[in-house]
Amino acid sequence: MGKVTLKEMAKVLNLSVSTVSKALNDSHEISDATKRIVKKFAKERNYQPNPLAKYLKLGRSNSIGVILPSIGNPFHSQIIESLHNHASLHNFNLIIMQSKDSEEIETKAIQTLLNQGIDGIIISPAHDTSNIALLKKVHESTCPVIIFDRINYDLDTYKIGVNNFQSGFDATVELIKAERRKIVILCGKNIGVTKQRLAGYEEALTRHDIEVNHDYIVYCNYKNNFEDFDNDLKEKIASLMKDPSTAPNAIFGTTDTLTTRVLGILADLGIQVPNELAVIGFANTEIANSLNPALSTIRQPTAEIASLSIEMLIRLITTKKNRSQIDFQEFKLDSSIQLRKSTDVDS
Repeated sequence: MGKVTLKEMAKVLNLSVSTVSKALNDSHEISDATKRIVKKFAKERNYQPNPLAKYLKLGRSNSIGVILPSIGNPFHSQIIESLHNHASLHNFNLIIMQSKDSEEIETKAIQTLLNQGIDGIIISPAHDTSNIALLKKVHESTCPVIIFDRINYDLDTYKIGVNNFQSGFDATVELIKAERRKIVILCGKNIGVTKQRLAGYEEALTRHDIEVNHDYIVYCNYKNNFEDFDNDLKEKIASLMKDPSTAPNAIFGTTDTLTTRVLGILADLGIQVPNELAVIGFANTEIANSLNPALSTIRQPTAEIASLSIEMLIRLITTKKNRSQIDFQEFKLDSSIQLRKSTDVDS
């Protein structure tokens, strides 16, 4: 059976096209009884709305573009799921793109989304200076842009993330409380969250009269494939562990990728966790408690980040105000820490 059109449904049901359209869109002008009849018939006859006609009528596509570094890690997977849930509540569709932490790929993703007529963009930038000029132009003239997660970014818009400084500070303090004072911090190179999380780490050391050892600040390049990434990190950790007098006794991972991969790398090196190295880091993985040892984590509130991002973007899409007249806010949500065996704390 072929697809039925709005006009054909109206004729069969002896209703006006306008009434059928309003019934399908849950208009308060149409009775519940009529809505049930129309929706039942539409389902039976496989009715599919014409997105182009709807776009022309409403002046928008009800589509939101989302650009994030990777769909592979747990944090971004949870963000996508929550964004989808909240967008659906407002009858918006999502188009998901990933930048793989590359400015060039990010540029193509932005252009692709614009070509598809999206109403707005939610983005976690590839790095803290990537495509600033392009996104400013898009935000001011084409469609609104919201920044999430990597919010240390020079664009006057709503920004939704966590308090990265406080999270870095709190995680470091937990290691110090576990009597670990030689703490390595693993940082993503050119990643927008690094500066504030590193600043929190350094402040925690300073407040506890621990000198910042710059050899313990390890940068990792996300543009490598995972094999190269792991080998590079393995070499850096092995080098730090060579001299017993200066070898660290704890590791703090500032991103999901770094934190979730470091346990395997330490196992390959024969380094015992937490006896030789305690480990804590940002990780939204659901299997943290099942790892060996169970991984202490800083968890970001993905549902809250997603709901705020959708809410603020729809506000911009539907407002009649000029965006230059809006008093934009930066939302810094609280993360939470779950201590487990990897920091030698009873869970």
